[in-house]
Formats: sequence, C-alpha cells, structure tokens
Amino acid sequence: MGRTCRGICTMYRAEAVSNKIRYEIGQKRCTFCGIFLAIDDTRCICCKAVLRTKARGKPREII
Repeated sequence: MGRTCRGICTMYRAEAVSNKIRYEIGQKRCTFCGIFLAIDDTRCICCKAVLRTKARGKPREII
C-alpha cells in the first residue's frame, strides 16, 4: 500500500520562520507532504513517512 497525504498534517503545520533556523528550533519536514511540522514524533502523523530533522545541504566553509 502506498503513502497518501490525508491532510491531517496541515493542523500541525509549523509557523513560518527563516529557512536557515527551522531545524535548529525543532521543526521537522515531511518530504512526502512537503510541509514543516511542529511535532515531537519521528514520523509524519498523516502519511507515516520519516521526517527530515537535518538540512540536506552542507554548510560552506569560509576560507
């Protein structure tokens, strides 16, 4: 059975802040639903996908 976004996650949508600090303040992103959530679970409550807790890009070194 495939994943399906059922719209439950929109009730737990995190407030808008700068993208640089989203993960630092504890927000997590569901890659399937495409939104940031403000919950303590490691899985999305809507589609049960694993939430991303760290940014994908590496910080650039200052030379």
